[in-house]
Amino acid sequence: MKIKLPFRLVFAATLISGLSLSAETISAMGRVLPSSGVFDVSGPAGDTVETVLAKEGEWVDAGASLAQLSSTKVNTDRVAHAETELASTQARVAGDTDVAKELLASAEEEFNIAVARLKRIESARDSEFISPDTVEIRTLAKSASQAKFAQARQDLKKTETEGRKAVRAAEAELREARAALAASSVQAPIRARVLKVLAKPGQTCGRQELFKLGDTTSMKVVAEVYESDILKIKEGQRATISSVAFPKPLDGVVENVSRIVYRNTVQSMDPSAQVYARVVEVVIRMDAVEPLDRLVYLQVDVKIAL
Repeated sequence: MKIKLPFRLVFAATLISGLSLSAETISAMGRVLPSSGVFDVSGPAGDTVETVLAKEGEWVDAGASLAQLSSTKVNTDRVAHAETELASTQARVAGDTDVAKELLASAEEEFNIAVARLKRIESARDSEFISPDTVEIRTLAKSASQAKFAQARQDLKKTETEGRKAVRAAEAELREARAALAASSVQAPIRARVLKVLAKPGQTCGRQELFKLGDTTSMKVVAEVYESDILKIKEGQRATISSVAFPKPLDGVVENVSRIVYRNTVQSMDPSAQVYARVVEVVIRMDAVEPLDRLVYLQVDVKIAL
């Protein structure tokens, strides 16, 4: 026997069913990060931290010096020496080139005079006053001046070529010296906030990072969604994150869904939860920056609305 319910009850049941479907969520664990990620900044291996310049919490511009290293003085002197050597080389090359040009001009003038003198005497070759010896002497003088002119051209070309090589070598040394000086200070790769200072005076640089930086003007949460649920997650879905550190839940939107399955790195505090699981990273762009910008790496609970 069919029971016919009143219209109001049918409508209410349908509405409740629709709300339960629209309220379906996927839960996951996540961690708070700057949208740019966290930059681990280290120094060249073997150098030593001399002075720590950056402080935790402050903003630094790209290229700003975070710490001075022990090689700074040596490389500063190297740059000064290289600059002096370059200026000296440029002056010497310019002087040598000027001298070579003057010798070429003089040789050219001698050659032109010898050519003119030979032409004059050849035009009067039939004269009884012109001896064959005189013609021969002027012919030899023209040949000698021509050879001298050609040699002067070669000398100028050689001087210019060697001068360019010398200048390039001095410029290369200066570039290397400046690069070494730049490497004598630990510099910020981007404009960012100093999240953590690990450097200490006297510390030897190596694999261990000296500073942690991040651009906290925009924040994200990287959620680890179980592989069994990942195909339900789409870009643009709304998400809510919560933590005991927050006065109230915070909202965000799914920005990216990874295509690689990893083993989870965020551990749940629930003793019944899986210790190790296969997960896919989902990036959630957060609507608000505060207080997330002061809680980098915080573990949070994530709910993504389907």
